[in-house]
Amino acid sequence: MSVTFWQAILLGILQGLTEFLPVSSSAHLILAQRLLPGFSQPGILFDVMLHVGTLVAVVVYFRERIGSLLAGAVSRDPAVRRPAWKIAMLLATSVALTGVVTLPLKKVALEGMESLPKIGLALLATSALLAAAQAIGRRRGEGGRTLEEMRFFDAALIGAFQSLSALFRGLSRSGNTIAMGLFTGLSRRAAAEYSFLLSVPTILSAALVENVSEYRASGHLVTEGSHLGVYLAGMAAAAVVGYAAVALLLRLVVAMKLQAFVLYCALLGAVVLAAGLS
Repeated sequence: MSVTFWQAILLGILQGLTEFLPVSSSAHLILAQRLLPGFSQPGILFDVMLHVGTLVAVVVYFRERIGSLLAGAVSRDPAVRRPAWKIAMLLATSVALTGVVTLPLKKVALEGMESLPKIGLALLATSALLAAAQAIGRRRGEGGRTLEEMRFFDAALIGAFQSLSALFRGLSRSGNTIAMGLFTGLSRRAAAEYSFLLSVPTILSAALVENVSEYRASGHLVTEGSHLGVYLAGMAAAAVVGYAAVALLLRLVVAMKLQAFVLYCALLGAVVLAAGLS
């Protein structure tokens, strides 16, 4: 085991804070892991399981919304059932597009994980994307389509765009999906809610893929052996902090107050790029 209990908690707190704020949790995890004394990356599965912790935060925060969708899916009333199934199919479309783009290029993504110049450039791209999204969101005001009015073409674009955050560390998943939602004409709240809801099947799919890979490579799952306590500690920390981050970002997106993230990603990207090139 190459990560300690307290390192897992620290990285879990960082993951929970940065998963939903549009600053790229993967970039922050990579940078923090480089700075932690004696830390050795146990593999991408560790980072994926920290993401599972933030998934818990989303499910708890949106429990009423998720519950109503599940209830609507089995309702006998077609007027209730159809919208619920439509949203479920929209999410499935986005996840499918993410998988189609990401899985064939997974090796390329892993090879670029530790490249500081690439991370720096991706953070700068995130800053530019957030600036564009904020400009569009402010110009549109409170208007835009709701989730129920969302098109499958919108879901496909969001899913394809989401894959970029898996392939290029430093591109924020939440920032990418919220921005693309705004670009396709969704309202501010709908873009934010869809991004959060999309994280649930996306993270579950990634966790399943990585657990299967771990089982094939080592003959056991992450829930077995000495890994369990450390992984659970990191996941719990990510869940608690992630819950607060969801509430914060939802308010900021609805109000279109993203300037701090635009500036932060630009400054961090410039510093990381300079460090990598030097």
